[in-house]
Amino acid sequence: MFNAIQPETASSEALAALNEAKSQFGAVINLFKVTANGPNVLKGIAAFNRELSESIELTPAETELVAMLTSALNHCDYCVNVHMQIGKMHKLSEEDLVEALSARAQSPRNQALLDYTNELVRNRGRVSKHAIDNAIAEGFSQKALLEVIGVVGVYTSLQYIRHVADPEHDFPRVKQFNACEHGA
Repeated sequence: MFNAIQPETASSEALAALNEAKSQFGAVINLFKVTANGPNVLKGIAAFNRELSESIELTPAETELVAMLTSALNHCDYCVNVHMQIGKMHKLSEEDLVEALSARAQSPRNQALLDYTNELVRNRGRVSKHAIDNAIAEGFSQKALLEVIGVVGVYTSLQYIRHVADPEHDFPRVKQFNACEHGA
């Protein structure tokens, strides 16, 4: 387990990175505290997220569906726990979020989004023409499909850090998540 950098004892560079993460994500969670051991890494992820978020077409709920599925596919229990809470803040039900763990959705639009995301993550960027065409038919623009890649990139980076740094969990566990069942 990596050391968690506390804001009150952080170097000026680490504190700046933690403050940037807090301004974008709303809190300094334990994942950010361990990432602050490499303040340039945390700042880089935050910069990518900031640019991605400025004029994003995806709704906050769609972004959370992508984040939840990406977390599941990457075996990241910590991130599944986080996105369960954030998804609920964006009006997704617990059922919607649990279904997203298995790339399932009730609406055709959300199903197309999850099908695209599922192929993107499982196939390391190789998405079938069918999944792309289906997402476009459900109203996603090419810009939105590129944004999905950006969301996957931000969260996959954080999920890899979670696996290496192993921060202490600071969100309630999602009992329905099983890395062997849901992971890629």
